[in-house]
Amino acid sequence: MKRGVKKLVFVEPKSTHLHIYSRVCIPRLGSVLLGTIMRSKGYDVRVYIEDIQPIDMNEVLSADLVAVSAITSTAPQSYRLADTARAAGAVVVMGGTHTSFMPDEGMQHADFVVRGEGEFAFQELVDALQRGDGFEQIQNLTYRAGDGRTVHNPERPKIPNLDVNPIPDYRLIDGWKPGGVVSIATSRGCPFSCTFCSVPGMYGHAFRTHSIARVLEELELHKGNLYTFFADDIFTANKKRVKELLRGMISRDLTPQWGAQVRTETVDDPELLQMMRDANCFNVYVGFESINPRTLKLFQKKQDLAKIERSIERFHAHKIRIHGMFVVGSDEDDLETIDATAEFALKHDIDSVQFMILTPIPGSPDWDTLYDKGDKYVINRNWTFYDGHHAVHQPRRMSPWELQMAALNAMGKFYSWRGIARKLMKGDLYYTTIRYWGKKMIREWWKDDENRAYVDWLRNQLYAEARELGHRSVKTVGLPAALLQDQLGQLLQRFLGELGVTVVPLAEAAVGEATARARQTLDCLITPMVKRAEQGREEFYANLASVTDALRQQWEKLPKVAFPVIGGQGPVFEPFAKIGLLVTQNLDRIRDAYKIAGVAEGLWETA
Repeated sequence: MKRGVKKLVFVEPKSTHLHIYSRVCIPRLGSVLLGTIMRSKGYDVRVYIEDIQPIDMNEVLSADLVAVSAITSTAPQSYRLADTARAAGAVVVMGGTHTSFMPDEGMQHADFVVRGEGEFAFQELVDALQRGDGFEQIQNLTYRAGDGRTVHNPERPKIPNLDVNPIPDYRLIDGWKPGGVVSIATSRGCPFSCTFCSVPGMYGHAFRTHSIARVLEELELHKGNLYTFFADDIFTANKKRVKELLRGMISRDLTPQWGAQVRTETVDDPELLQMMRDANCFNVYVGFESINPRTLKLFQKKQDLAKIERSIERFHAHKIRIHGMFVVGSDEDDLETIDATAEFALKHDIDSVQFMILTPIPGSPDWDTLYDKGDKYVINRNWTFYDGHHAVHQPRRMSPWELQMAALNAMGKFYSWRGIARKLMKGDLYYTTIRYWGKKMIREWWKDDENRAYVDWLRNQLYAEARELGHRSVKTVGLPAALLQDQLGQLLQRFLGELGVTVVPLAEAAVGEATARARQTLDCLITPMVKRAEQGREEFYANLASVTDALRQQWEKLPKVAFPVIGGQGPVFEPFAKIGLLVTQNLDRIRDAYKIAGVAEGLWETA
């Protein structure tokens, strides 16, 4: 391994996709913090945050060591940069949330992966490279052994006292100018367990902090900047500590306009709310997540609609603006829920919003239930689209294309002339501009060829069978009788009945007059595809697959429609919709039939 490491370049690539917040850069702190540490040790350091300034590839290719950070949606371009740097002879180290949870993937493009909190592991790695030592004792490090094996060293305990880290020096960031937006982290970790979030997996559930004196010192260094973002996962997790910090900010006149991520229960402490206002809090980022009670329960989000409404009212009463964050596309969401969420945001005049499509990010509990278990839910494995603005999983109550369009339409409804006019009439020029930018960004999103192609791809997935067979007025379909022994088959039969279609159960190698009549009346054959057998029912699924194969051969000339069967999954709307589109092009009618059939079969309470 290369020795004599002198020049280090740290890179934070930006997402290649335009989204509603592309105009605002709130820098992530990992690269600049590591750069600050390594410069204090005497290294020649460059830091590139591509959202601030384009990467100078001459600097990258002249470095001895290149450290590339990756979140999931930036992983592809991070990997391309890493490949280029390695080809030029640099040692490449990857870090960040994505490769922390996907180190084997990261090692396909890097010499080392630093997992989790990287401050100590990175220093020890560079020291070992300088000395020519081995890497066996460096906790949190993934490396390649002499025999080619990938080795994952054990995890190290989380840093208990964050003050051991220096204050990040923003002057290291190429293109950064004082007086703008800065991030200050006062704590790490989150005590909650929202299913879509990777923060506890990365930083743990324990709430660890910088001292108040240290945070005030950092604020002093950035005095005069336009806006400070407190980059804590939950800024108000310890209310007593936050009050102490706010008192210090007020007494020392360290009160730039600032914002932070908080939870709805922040408003339950009137003293804290008033102190936030007195300390010049401009806005809060609140994870409302959903107005659907069933979705909130599914997300393990310990709040209800009354809490959400109360928090909006009280923040606004204290002149604190709200950026509302919603996650759409859970198994309990439907199209009506997503549209109602946009109406809710407009009605309560949430100042800005984002509707993020549920995305199984590595390190989150949803990763285990949606992605890592195989083909159960995931429809796309291109990390570029894992940005919360592209549907990459199969929701239960709508098709992925409908989820994609519903999320975009919700954004369009909020960032509309109606929403813009409301802010303008209140004389709020700042948020009038923000909402206009939002409207413009949505137009720009649609102009992107890759985005349009992705939406077309999702639509084609839904309409594939109808396009292949041609839209027809299907009246009678054949279905393996064996499938009707399963609740999924019974639901399918009931669903088709609601659409006016007759289902003819077909047994393996059936003969005689009934079969002859069926040959004259069947419009198509529905052929179950067993993707996964439910544990304990392997014999049933094996028999179903065998019968289906026999029927395919027997009815060779009859049009066939595949119907996926995944044991233990339960019903999902899209396969039913694909069959329904052979009967009618009206998706609302198809959805109503699906809901009515589900109620009739006892799968859910109401349609």
